[in-house]
Amino acid sequence: MTKAGSRTVGRPPVGVDVNRPSLARVCNRLLGGKDNYQPDDHVVAQLEEAAPGQRAAARRSREFQQRVLQYLAGTVGITQFLDLGAGLPAPSTIPNTHQITGLGARGEADRPTVVYIDNDPLCNAHGRALMVDNDRTHYVMGDLTDPALLRDPTVNTYLDADAPIGVLLCGVLHHFEKDFDPGGIVRAWVEVLPSGSFLALTHLFDPGSSHPLHPFAAACQDRYLRALGSGWFRSREEITGFFDGMEILAPSVGADPGLVAPDEWWPYGPPVRFKSVAERLVTVGVGWKP
Repeated sequence: MTKAGSRTVGRPPVGVDVNRPSLARVCNRLLGGKDNYQPDDHVVAQLEEAAPGQRAAARRSREFQQRVLQYLAGTVGITQFLDLGAGLPAPSTIPNTHQITGLGARGEADRPTVVYIDNDPLCNAHGRALMVDNDRTHYVMGDLTDPALLRDPTVNTYLDADAPIGVLLCGVLHHFEKDFDPGGIVRAWVEVLPSGSFLALTHLFDPGSSHPLHPFAAACQDRYLRALGSGWFRSREEITGFFDGMEILAPSVGADPGLVAPDEWWPYGPPVRFKSVAERLVTVGVGWKP
């Protein structure tokens, strides 16, 4: 458990217990990885039954992250990144954060610095073994509910806390229930981030009780809660509120700032396929701190 003031936040990670489903391993399974077991596969099957297209949703969310990272590292020129709740390394066919941000680097000295943070010892062990392939990539044990990490030697040894940082909070906030104040967690991070920083966020989305997709969101949330103990679908207004103190970027040229489906944020081109149910139950956004 992790203390936030006088409250206990979160649950102990499952870690190496292969008889219980793990959030990190379920995500790995959805992305086509091999670091998962039968209980994790069972959860994926349950989620797919509740809202079809889970694997597509996971891939589109990951592709959104990749486009954001390319934009921030290439177009904006951000040179340091913080991946909060990083989880297990992606399967070999999917680039990780440090691989995407380093695409335009002419050499090791030009690579942006990436710090991955997770509180699961298993994720840390895998991350350090598989992802740390240069001196600008680091995997750190820590809890994303604690923004004081930015000034902790385990992190600020690698990051300049006074220069703009690109932060990923992807696929994690919906695993904090309302009583744990996920909005407060984000606001605390925004407060400590230097001006010019960016925050990319993905979240499970419920379009509302009158919407045809609401029963799918409710059923999927039920599966998440029964299997993993977390996984709350929130409204557009609630998720937009996570960007308090930031300016939300427009998802494409000529569009209004706001949240969109993962494949609608700076898309590679016009849509060529229909979205699955699960894809329409995820929303994403990117904020900038003035």
